[in-house]
Amino acid sequence: MKFTKILTTAAVAFGATVALSGCIRETFPQEGAITSEQLQQGQMDVVAENLLKGIPSGMMSYVSGWEHTDFGYHSVGAYNDHACALIASNGWQLGNPAGYSRFYAASYGWGYAENNALPQHVWYNYYPQIKSCNDMINLVGDNEQLQHYVGIAKTFRAMFYLDLARMFECLYAEAPNNGSYEDQQIKVAGLTVPIVDETTDETSAKNNPRATREEMFNFIFADLAAAEEALAEYNQSNIVNPDLAVVYGLYARAYMWLGGFDDGLNGELPSGNEAYAKASEYANKALAAHGGAITTEAEWTSTTTGFNTPVASWMWGLTWSSDTIINNLFQFTAHLSPEAAYGYGPLSQPGVSAKAFNRLQKTDFRRNLIKGPETSFAEFAPYTLMTSADEFNTIAPYTFFKFRPAQGERNDYMTAGAISLPLMRAEEMYFIDMEATLHTSGVDAAWQKLVAFMAHRDTNYVCPKADYEGVLEEIIFQKGVEFWGEGIVMYDMKRLDMGIDTAFQGTNFPADARFQIEGRVPWWSYCIPLGETQINLAIKENNPNPSQSWDPILPME
Repeated sequence: MKFTKILTTAAVAFGATVALSGCIRETFPQEGAITSEQLQQGQMDVVAENLLKGIPSGMMSYVSGWEHTDFGYHSVGAYNDHACALIASNGWQLGNPAGYSRFYAASYGWGYAENNALPQHVWYNYYPQIKSCNDMINLVGDNEQLQHYVGIAKTFRAMFYLDLARMFECLYAEAPNNGSYEDQQIKVAGLTVPIVDETTDETSAKNNPRATREEMFNFIFADLAAAEEALAEYNQSNIVNPDLAVVYGLYARAYMWLGGFDDGLNGELPSGNEAYAKASEYANKALAAHGGAITTEAEWTSTTTGFNTPVASWMWGLTWSSDTIINNLFQFTAHLSPEAAYGYGPLSQPGVSAKAFNRLQKTDFRRNLIKGPETSFAEFAPYTLMTSADEFNTIAPYTFFKFRPAQGERNDYMTAGAISLPLMRAEEMYFIDMEATLHTSGVDAAWQKLVAFMAHRDTNYVCPKADYEGVLEEIIFQKGVEFWGEGIVMYDMKRLDMGIDTAFQGTNFPADARFQIEGRVPWWSYCIPLGETQINLAIKENNPNPSQSWDPILPME
């Protein structure tokens, strides 16, 4: 397959330091320019609407162009899915360089030090958007007619801080190649990231300590409470703007995270089963507010609209237009779609682990989108845009055809890249509820919810395990298949102290990505980038460097 326009800048080293300023740096909306005339004429509704567009626009933009993965918010989720071995790159099996997966650093555990580009990539995909939220809150102020804009901004801000808290709080992990890792982890226990809100000025941002877990989640819950009030009568006008169902969904995510702790660092906030009960409560409130639609088999398997077009199950999402596409490589489709002929996908061939494929029951329709070792083109033809066996044979086993190029267009990157992607789906709420139910009400109640949900994926589904640990592991496994590529499941694995096994017999992971780690993986906790710690002097302790803290398990001679 012809692969065009691979830029030489793809070779940017992960050890390079990105020259970016701190988290207070100025950003402006990239869509809907605000004119001085509008400000002078007091057209606050017009100004607010234009400013609002800057938040999702920033989430779809690149930070610095440091790497072809620099395509916005969803690139962070893709890194995390590689880090937790949800995504395996398969092209190497057919002789393609493993480096065609531009997310290789996350698979290998490389480049997570404070002076590396990856932590800075994550940091600066969030704080500029937080500033846009702060600008909106300051602009609207107490204007009663425009409070829904404040509610939307605070919903976005709550999501940003929730993600940051879960990525940058350093939880215990074994790191055999870093003798000081455990001691340094103890020093930063319970610390998240600095809070920059609408009152933070440049001076205070330079002396802004890391918030404790309790401080951060109190802040998040305050934002969500304000959003709940402001959006009580708001009707979602498009998939990009969050509504009350999304607010409840974020509550559910936040309480789910707090449920993973009994270390006392939640302070007065709920922890353990008390928090899990709240997660279940809010997941059900989200489903009630949204309607609870589940993605159908036809929607999942569509070769033209599969996971590139909003459907009823999507609660929240982002939408690219062709005029926002930078080039053929700085976009999600180029990396995660094996059918995008102009991108990395046909060469890296992202998919699932061989163990996951073999574990999925043959009657699960999601398995139909994964090329098996014996799958013929004739069998797979209904599920692909590829038109010949010759082309199909260039794709390695276990490649997942989940995300489709827009409109089924494979060659025109501006059309193919103009997709929508979910930020929250109703299915996540079902999984939150079933796991929370397991913790609070036991195996039988959770098992029933799991089986009921899985009937939408496999009418012959049988839960293979019946004990607490087995059902918990099955829930996370099925959640991983469901949300492959959406950046959801690493947070669950980190919270639950789960490990990875990518060095199994018959592995389809490249050599440098083969690990057997029983507990959480060190590089699921990011270092705060040097660009922030050099400016913000109140950050006294950084997270330990998790890079190369485990050696890959090399094949036996």
